[in-house]
Amino acid sequence: MASVDEERTAFGQVAGQLRGAAAAAARGLAAHRGGPAGDALDSQLEHTLDRLATLYGHGTFENLSTEDIVETAVENELRLASALDEPDATAATRRARALVDAARRGVRLHVREPASSVRLFRGAYVTPLRPEVQHALWAREEPYLTWADGAVLVLDEDELDELRAAGDEVNVLFLDSDELLDLDGRGDRPALEAELERRRAAAQAAPDRVGDSPDRYLLRLLDGQSIVLRNLRNRLADGHPSAHAALLPVLAEHRALFGARLAASPAASPAAEQDPLGGAIESERGVQRLLGRWATEPGDPAGFRDRFRVTAAAGTRLADLEQHHA
Repeated sequence: MASVDEERTAFGQVAGQLRGAAAAAARGLAAHRGGPAGDALDSQLEHTLDRLATLYGHGTFENLSTEDIVETAVENELRLASALDEPDATAATRRARALVDAARRGVRLHVREPASSVRLFRGAYVTPLRPEVQHALWAREEPYLTWADGAVLVLDEDELDELRAAGDEVNVLFLDSDELLDLDGRGDRPALEAELERRRAAAQAAPDRVGDSPDRYLLRLLDGQSIVLRNLRNRLADGHPSAHAALLPVLAEHRALFGARLAASPAASPAAEQDPLGGAIESERGVQRLLGRWATEPGDPAGFRDRFRVTAAAGTRLADLEQHHA
């Protein structure tokens, strides 16, 4: 039986495999759009994004109110608006408004108006960790991780500017604060420190002290919003038909943007670059191998077994892909 740390690691591996399969399907779709293989890859991309939403949503979104999910989706669109160039930024703001309008077509759903902006949080390595900063974090119960001769903090941009003004060295290690929790949750301290070191080196070499690419950040925002929108779609489908119908165009527009960004991401290997359909098939085979193991693993030390099982139960489109591959 697996340990807690092994099962947590497995969750990250399954999620990573699904994300890789989504990117492979998007690249394949871009290469084969308009033909039978393109149709199969389009279905594969949709199915993979649904499975990723299930993996994260099962046992989580069920505990949230519909209003909470809507408001999270609205905030995500506003974050996207801050990260995208025009005209995509304006489109994201419009989607935020459309989400509120869609929700208000539901039965007794009450959601707030979209805010004019949202607070943007950044994960950053700050050195030195002055006692007054440490005490302020304690008082607010903000998470942080001591590392090297400083600490990794998750603060909003104004707070990071205040630290810079006080003379502290601030290096943005990643643009999405959730990554710190994802990395730390795997229970692999050497891997965590190696990744932090990689990003610190990149930040120290960058003129703006940002150690990760905007494209990577944007993909994570789109990925997170896909998970939220698909779980919201499932919620609205049960009892809120008008709201559900109004949400579908928002989801379709988001998927088009996400798919285009995934298709532009680097392929996993030169072979997958040359044969995108073959790359999608190999990526899906990897998903099936990993899910097949963890969906049947005895025990449930970290509480992920049901997530693995329900994601595996969604099945695969592998046979549809294989029939189009010479």
